Amino acid sequence: MSLFLAVVVAGGAPPAFAQRSAALQQLVEGARKEGQLDLMISSSVGGEQGAKELTDAFKRRFGLELRINADLAGQESQKFNQAVTEGKAGIPPTYDLMQGTDENVLSLKEAGGVEPIANWESLLAEVAPEAAKVKEKISPHNLAGYGFLWSTRTAAILYNPKTISEAELPKTWKQMGDPKYKAAFSVPPFTSLSLMGLLKYEKDELLDIIRSWGRNKRDVLVYDAAAQRVMLGDLKFSYGNTDIYIEQKANDPGAPLEVSFFEDLTPRRNVMYLVRKGARRPNAAKLFALWVTGAEANAIIEKRNSIENLGLARGPVSSKIVKILERKNIKPASWFDSPKTAEKFLWLGTDEGRKYSQAIARAQREGK
Repeated sequence: MSLFLAVVVAGGAPPAFAQRSAALQQLVEGARKEGQLDLMISSSVGGEQGAKELTDAFKRRFGLELRINADLAGQESQKFNQAVTEGKAGIPPTYDLMQGTDENVLSLKEAGGVEPIANWESLLAEVAPEAAKVKEKISPHNLAGYGFLWSTRTAAILYNPKTISEAELPKTWKQMGDPKYKAAFSVPPFTSLSLMGLLKYEKDELLDIIRSWGRNKRDVLVYDAAAQRVMLGDLKFSYGNTDIYIEQKANDPGAPLEVSFFEDLTPRRNVMYLVRKGARRPNAAKLFALWVTGAEANAIIEKRNSIENLGLARGPVSSKIVKILERKNIKPASWFDSPKTAEKFLWLGTDEGRKYSQAIARAQREGK
């Protein structure tokens, strides 16, 4: 199956709206003239079929006939690095619209590679009024007008109740370094989650915590593989994403997998859309970025996969996760809860911050 999807479908007549504002009508007419949109879509939307359903719905919503080239191949970090290189070299961007975690979005914004959407608040209220009601979650703080929410990823402890009870699990990040958890869990091969410990701990203290994880770990595994090992009983627990728990339970309600959360810190990462500076089709890109934040797009996304969106908090997957978090009185934290927390992330892009990130990676990998 090709990972590059090209679809050309007549959008049909637009639905009967109240009269559009001049600003929205300008975007729609601009998109119509552009005739094409090149963008990234996560394959977790349901592969090519899910991407087609999503893009067809977008075209119907605005009565557009567009050729939409949707890249589902992943490799987000490489593509954002490429975008930075394109900007520095003055090369036209590969994509009109990119999708990535909020830290990648902010990094590209800081490099001057993101085009803001003018009057985004009034446009969002018109395009996706349900999203506009929570606009501070949809396009938060340092990314306001630049990044627009697609989904969220909430960190959680996934454990096998046959091998360990919830009461026996570590309650804090520090406790996971207790020798009694030696070889009980795995760590991921990346540090995006570990570095979010800066939201709670000072730099030296966090480094010591991650060293203790590195000494205690049994294996280095990506989240999905770790969850499989937990269900097999090979690991007692893993630290991954809540949506993995939802997905496994949807596939098999009797799967030996339960979810819990640390009491000191539960990180949440946002996955967002951004319009590239110098995009060939800026109008279509801006229109899609606004529309995809709303209920219509979210319903398609959650129907196809266990993707959560705690900003909008409307679909079945998100509702389940919200209920779990509320029951356990957990309030997830992100880099973009305030300007102060965003500054902590931006520090990681400095020379000192990069050296610190390397130290965290070694600590997680080697326990040193």
